[in-house]
Amino acid sequence: MINKQSASNLIILLSPRSKTPWRSGFNRLKGQKAGRSRHTIRILQTDLHCSNMPVYKLRYFNNPRRGRAELARLILHQAGVEFEDIRFPHSEWPAIKPSTPFGQVPVLEVDGQVLAQSNTIARYLARKYGLAGKNDWEQALADMYADNINDLLNAAVPPFMEKDPVKQKEMYEKFMAETIANHVVLIEKQLKKSNTGYLVGNDLTWADLAYYAYFSDFLEVKFGSAFLKDAPLLKALIDRVKALPNIKKWTEFRNSKYPEEN
Repeated sequence: MINKQSASNLIILLSPRSKTPWRSGFNRLKGQKAGRSRHTIRILQTDLHCSNMPVYKLRYFNNPRRGRAELARLILHQAGVEFEDIRFPHSEWPAIKPSTPFGQVPVLEVDGQVLAQSNTIARYLARKYGLAGKNDWEQALADMYADNINDLLNAAVPPFMEKDPVKQKEMYEKFMAETIANHVVLIEKQLKKSNTGYLVGNDLTWADLAYYAYFSDFLEVKFGSAFLKDAPLLKALIDRVKALPNIKKWTEFRNSKYPEEN
């Protein structure tokens, strides 16, 4: 259990299905900006909370970008599940790294057991909370789309890591003009084929959350929405996910708490 008296941690209580954040934690921290320190958000879902529910702790860097933990956060928020969102500064990584299975984050602790790899974490949570698809085929399709997003995340690493600003700008322009533009055309065809407003079947899956996390939370923040001008179905999907009550509540809270991520 996190020590609520610790000065190094910020613990905020938020109920995903209630209309207002829990006042016990929120009022005290309202208006404060997240710095580069370690901090924890503890999300409580009161109507689902019971003693036999798993205790989830999601650990990731305290990044100025949302990174590879955001999909797991979205799944947990959409499902209305309690978890601790633990973010630490890069200065603590050397001490934390040996405790992770593969020297990587995010990691998800489930009742003290540790699970690594961002898509593995997201897939586990999606299956547990009914967001993985209704049958084996739908689950495979959802995996396919989520793996595509993982490929796009990996493709964005070289320009993200480039230190020279001129070269970085050129690399990002090529990335958007080739990798992203081509993928948008392909995914638009798949959405037209599905004809349901969702990537898989007739209901929301973690694949839809993955596309929202990447195309809205990453690309729109950095590049604007012009790349969606010829992709009305993808834009509609992003808007549909953004409007989900639990997702809307989380993103509004996140955007106020972490303005550097916007």
